[in-house]
Amino acid sequence: MKFEDGIFEESYYTSFSQTGIHDVLTNRSVLSFMETVAGFHSFYCHYSFRELALENKTWIILNWKLQVLKRVTGGEKITVKTWGRPQTKKVYVLRDFKMYNEKGELCAIASSKWCLMDMISGKIAKLPNNLEEIYHKFRDEAVFNMEDLPKLDVPETNYSFSDKYKIRRFDIDINKHVHNLNYLNFAYEVLPEEIFLGPELNNVEIAFKKEIKYGETIKSFLYVQDNVYTIVIKSEDESVVHSIIKLY
Repeated sequence: MKFEDGIFEESYYTSFSQTGIHDVLTNRSVLSFMETVAGFHSFYCHYSFRELALENKTWIILNWKLQVLKRVTGGEKITVKTWGRPQTKKVYVLRDFKMYNEKGELCAIASSKWCLMDMISGKIAKLPNNLEEIYHKFRDEAVFNMEDLPKLDVPETNYSFSDKYKIRRFDIDINKHVHNLNYLNFAYEVLPEEIFLGPELNNVEIAFKKEIKYGETIKSFLYVQDNVYTIVIKSEDESVVHSIIKLY
């Protein structure tokens, strides 16, 4: 572990259980490492899920944006760096990431948007005014050179495929709703077989709109346009959009 000039970093060895059919880390595994180092950063700063639970609050993720530049295989050593970015908004904070292999090559970059949720009311909670002080320092560096993450919308074209799924117990996380990375499982399930079996898609964007709870049934709709695969996850009656995911 290393923490210097606002950047928190940790090194890990990858496991073959984190690779997919191509013997490289899946997008879900890459994001999982980034989510893990974000958690350790918060533990280090004494503002983790454990401390927040004492205030009946928790962190939730609103958005992910990932770009994989070089694929990592199982058994490699990686280093993941993360830092918070200064925000004028009082509702959410941005956190960026870089992943390197043991040769020091940049393998992936990502940006994410987080907010606090009041566990009693179920509503978004205001961020503390001294959040940058809690995390010791924020940085202006943005891996995608964007002030904020792009907004994702439901495509206006017709969908090409749909699937239905009932939420299982193993989908649920500490916040008692579907873990954010499990949404990728739903998305990959509706990809055309030739795309799923082909080379890994190196770009991922996810917008989380409404939590999904245990026992609910969801519908996933696939839209394809210009080699971009957009998956919209809705409630069973299609009245609620839970998430929008873009893979390309």
